Amino acid sequence: MLALMSEHAPTTHARVPIALLLAYAAPMVPINFSLVLFMSYISKYAIDVLLVPPAAMGMIFMAGRLWDGVTDPIAGIWSDRTEHRLGRRRPWILASAIPIAGFGWMCWAAPMDLGQAGLILWMTVAVFGFNTAMTFFLTPHQALGAELTLDHHQVSKIFAFRQAAGYIGMIGCLGFAMQYLMTSSSPRADASELAIAVGAGAIVLIGVSTVFLREPGGNRRRESKAITSVARDVWRNRHARLLLVMIFIEHTGSGASMVLSPFTYEYVLQAPHAVSEVFLFYVGSSLVSLFLWVPLSKRIGKKATWVIGLVAGMVGYLMIFNLSAGAITYMKTAVVLTGSCSACATVLGSSILADVIDADELETGERKEGAYYSAYTFLYKTSSGIMAGITGFALGYVGFAPGAAQPESVQLLIRSLHGLVPFGTMLLGAMILTRFTLDEDQHAEIRAKLDARRAGDGA
Repeated sequence: MLALMSEHAPTTHARVPIALLLAYAAPMVPINFSLVLFMSYISKYAIDVLLVPPAAMGMIFMAGRLWDGVTDPIAGIWSDRTEHRLGRRRPWILASAIPIAGFGWMCWAAPMDLGQAGLILWMTVAVFGFNTAMTFFLTPHQALGAELTLDHHQVSKIFAFRQAAGYIGMIGCLGFAMQYLMTSSSPRADASELAIAVGAGAIVLIGVSTVFLREPGGNRRRESKAITSVARDVWRNRHARLLLVMIFIEHTGSGASMVLSPFTYEYVLQAPHAVSEVFLFYVGSSLVSLFLWVPLSKRIGKKATWVIGLVAGMVGYLMIFNLSAGAITYMKTAVVLTGSCSACATVLGSSILADVIDADELETGERKEGAYYSAYTFLYKTSSGIMAGITGFALGYVGFAPGAAQPESVQLLIRSLHGLVPFGTMLLGAMILTRFTLDEDQHAEIRAKLDARRAGDGA
């Protein structure tokens, strides 16, 4: 079968073929569909439909988040060290397909005759298995995206296609699956059938993607250091240190959006019926804005474009701080700005990290995409977890009462956490980002030295 890409040389300054972009991005449609449905609805489904005790379900998810802190770096470093005829990344991507489908089905298809203890055990295995399978797809897949081209700007295009495919899956989930399951007269059967269909789609698209893609042979520069040594290399890289700190701070604030959105819609906006409608504006703006950020970054640079995206996000979050009851159109405008900011941060953060990995290779002689992208994912998850903990403590402190009309003090807290906190962390993140010095010219020098070194090694 004709490969979309040489196994021995990534594209350099040539345009990345559309066929390659589609082959790489396509699995993200069912993957993100399944992941978003899991994150946004599995807890309510497990409690209301499967009748899992709420406290038990909360403990399962908390333990699952801690488990992610273990599996994220393992997935990245193991894929960096893999030696296989398919390459370093594709064996893990391919191996994750059936577990993603199987554990994804388990999450929605617990047998009706299980006792409470059996049901808790079933959901524990399903949640841990699903999270682990997703980790062993997402980290190598993201690392592979950084390897498909050596061009400073084409890598942004690769991650933009990846993100766009993920948004398509998210729209399908929130625009169809959520409403379908919430209004179903037989949610168990319908959820099981939906999980089977999505799982089959994931298996097929992951398989096709793995067959058609080829990993660059020149990037197979293994490293065999201990995990602590790899982590030390990442931290010693001055570009990586600054970028990862910035990403952690920025995501700590923007993570508030996921945690606070249900509270904002119900108790501040007082329009819980508008959640799906407003969220589609968020996802839609994220998707459309990709056609702005990638060309703009090529014209003015990745760092300057990201700063513009952060400014748009800050304006949106200030609008949320000033939100009032019933202002649905106003809220849609705010989330258009915050959604655009989110897309900018995701694509350009991943793209700039690819440049940092080249700088690391120049210093260490090793390719560690998996280690770097697992650090990115770990910091993202940790920052959102911190925000979730702060939110729970703060709401309890001010006397939040579930299901009741909230006094102004509680509404002020919700608006502050959802609006002012992200504004502040994005402002700090933008200030840190202005100190980042790895630009296009410097990256070109790094690539020239790496190409010369590889040519010497080949000779």
